Amino acid sequence: MNELSFQLVNDGEGAEDGTRAAHNVHIRPRDAGPVEVETEQLYVEQLPDGTPAELSLKLNVPSNVNSGTYRIPLRLSYEYDNGAGNDVERETTIYLPVRVESGPRFDVVDTASTATVSGQGTLEVTVKNVGDDAAYDSELTLSSSAPDVSVGSNKSSTQFVDVWERNENCTFEFDIGLRDSASAGSYALSSQIDFEKSDGTTGSTPSLTVPLRAHSEMTFEISNLNSSLRVSEEGAVTGTITNTGPMPADNAVVTLQDPGPTITPVEDSVAVGSLDPGESAAFSFEVEVASSASAVPQQFDFGVSYRDRDDTARQAEAVPKRVVISEQSPEFDVEPVNGTFGAGSGGEFEVTVTNTRDYAVSDVSAKIYMDSPLSSSDDEAFIGRLEPGETETMVFQLSADGDATAKTYPVKMDFQYDDEDGDTIISDTYQVPVEVVSSSGGGPPIVPIAGVLIVLVVAGGVLYYRRRG
Repeated sequence: MNELSFQLVNDGEGAEDGTRAAHNVHIRPRDAGPVEVETEQLYVEQLPDGTPAELSLKLNVPSNVNSGTYRIPLRLSYEYDNGAGNDVERETTIYLPVRVESGPRFDVVDTASTATVSGQGTLEVTVKNVGDDAAYDSELTLSSSAPDVSVGSNKSSTQFVDVWERNENCTFEFDIGLRDSASAGSYALSSQIDFEKSDGTTGSTPSLTVPLRAHSEMTFEISNLNSSLRVSEEGAVTGTITNTGPMPADNAVVTLQDPGPTITPVEDSVAVGSLDPGESAAFSFEVEVASSASAVPQQFDFGVSYRDRDDTARQAEAVPKRVVISEQSPEFDVEPVNGTFGAGSGGEFEVTVTNTRDYAVSDVSAKIYMDSPLSSSDDEAFIGRLEPGETETMVFQLSADGDATAKTYPVKMDFQYDDEDGDTIISDTYQVPVEVVSSSGGGPPIVPIAGVLIVLVVAGGVLYYRRRG
């Protein structure tokens, strides 16, 4: 933006003018070709004959405009006393000459910022010499008038260019600091270039506006989140952390903030190393879920601590994510081997027990419970140790009353065992189906069967001795 100062003088010609003063003078400037006038209107209340009014216009002169003289139209309207007590209104147009000199001229053609709120970064400024001559011994000074923005170690910084050819781009890098009170968004900095022309004379540009983009604090988006968490168990939460920029994050550590009283991280931080913008790394947290927890999705807050380019410790804003908590899985898989008994009969009741945990259990004691018409003369069984996925058979004694109705009955079963930490656990109660069939469908009663066996044995013995005789 350029400011052009000029004088407006009431110096009319002709018999009508004399020494009469003009009042209510309105000046409406117009553009002059590529030279744009930013001032819409000027006003002078009184303009006596021969007394100048000091005025100025704000001009936008393109940096690539050709050198030469441009005429800015000024449309004037004013009033004056005609000597008979009446005001006469007049309008006229005059032209204000503007000289655009030859030599170096400059334009800001590109900027790139890595500066973040509550941190530091860089601002790259690319400036082009769009004039018709080279510049020598040029100094570009970048300044900030914003209280939240610093340039270099203070409010301004200067860099030097020995020879700056016509149509040449020069890129300057400045250190930028943004205070905690700064806001993410756009700021306007100003720059000025002092230079020497080829003829040895010096020159200075008007103030050039340099945009600065203040980024929000470093951000990270959690993705590929998976959970093996179950009520009353320890599981894992895994995922991927990505540095979404705008700067590298050194020595990054993913943190899991306290999710609540029923969720306990075994460790609340995982180091993932240094991450450049756009770079990702995997993480995994071991988490214990209390038996009082609910099997519903719960919010986990993942944060990232890191060090910035100045080795200052930083903490990114936490990223909330929903993590699924599943129902508690059974400790054992229980299946009946022989689950059919005839009414009035009994015998061994065998079940297979499989350890579904990912760790071994020991001192596994099982007990069965049943209601009439089922009963047991031996309702306990024991296994010394079960490895993960291992299956063993437990044997109990079970019988059905003779007047039992033919149908399926539940046999309840629970376990007491020691986990991998040596803690004694009481399992949930399992139900195993037992089918009772009528005596005709399930074979003869126990006593007749035993009698037949005795007879056969005796008969066999008789036959044996006869053959010997």
